[in-house]
Amino acid sequence: MIEATDIEGLLFHHRVSQFLFSEARMLDDREWDKWAALFTEEGTYWAPASYEQPDPIEHVSLIYEDQLLRKVRLARFSNPNAFSLQPFPRTCHFISNIMIDSHEGAAVTVSSCFQMTEYRRDKPNQFNGRYVHDLVDMDGSFKINQKKAILVNCDGTQPSSSIYF
Repeated sequence: MIEATDIEGLLFHHRVSQFLFSEARMLDDREWDKWAALFTEEGTYWAPASYEQPDPIEHVSLIYEDQLLRKVRLARFSNPNAFSLQPFPRTCHFISNIMIDSHEGAAVTVSSCFQMTEYRRDKPNQFNGRYVHDLVDMDGSFKINQKKAILVNCDGTQPSSSIYF
């Protein structure tokens, strides 16, 4: 774990935090193209189906999407014939406890806690857990190589949701 004990470390932590806050806002504001552009070409979004799941390839996941699968899901979001998304759910993401776990060269691993409230058809759903972002520091900004969303109750019954926690 990296300690933010000097000005340079604090500024770096601030940059990382602002990136995570901006990403959450893009999701809440439905800025899908901007959000998709945050990922590297090989970037993945992964929500494990068990708390200690070691990988998304050899085990079933709640979500495991590469660039192509994200494009398919995001295209569905704007399709007027996607009746299951009418009206489109509203969300609010809260990010806290941001910790830089490692920073070697351009590679940065960040963990944080999240709470996402989804309001859909007069019903709120809560999704809570921990994010692990594997970021690449590129030219003063970050790209997501992998975003892992570990729900606290990932191995329990989940409400139906088509959006990203």
